[in-house]
Amino acid sequence: MWKRVLIMAACCGLSLALNGCAQPLQDMIDRAALRALFGLPAGAELVEYQGFPSMVGFGQREGLRLRAVYDLSQAEAAAFLEQARDGGWQPLPISAGLLRHIPFREFPVPLDRTRGLFVCRTAGDQVLHPARTVDCLEVRHLNDLIFGVFDSVERRVWIGVQAGY
Repeated sequence: MWKRVLIMAACCGLSLALNGCAQPLQDMIDRAALRALFGLPAGAELVEYQGFPSMVGFGQREGLRLRAVYDLSQAEAAAFLEQARDGGWQPLPISAGLLRHIPFREFPVPLDRTRGLFVCRTAGDQVLHPARTVDCLEVRHLNDLIFGVFDSVERRVWIGVQAGY
């Protein structure tokens, strides 16, 4: 009997310890995925990050919403600008047609910027680790959104990733 109680107590303690470590680890993985997905320079300074859900349950990411803001040095901004154009980023401003196509209200990036570049992609699933993405206007209904805005004067990149599943 005591052996069973000790095993259960050890399992509960381990579970609590792992859950306490799970979210910081998940945030670290998500931030690395965002850098790779958007082609950000290694030295880009993360100035803001928000991730939802605040807890990860059994590997599920339903309702995933991530927001990150990065500042770039002058040299990083110049390199990023060149790389981003080759990677499908388009000149700002964002067209009214695309803005109407975005299904998520209160999307966490500034959609009204006029200087720089933006990118809008969708993956269909696996939004942070997609095998393939397509331009947002190439699909009728957006289930997820991979969106970035780069202000070339402020040298700031805003990123929003949101899943509607």
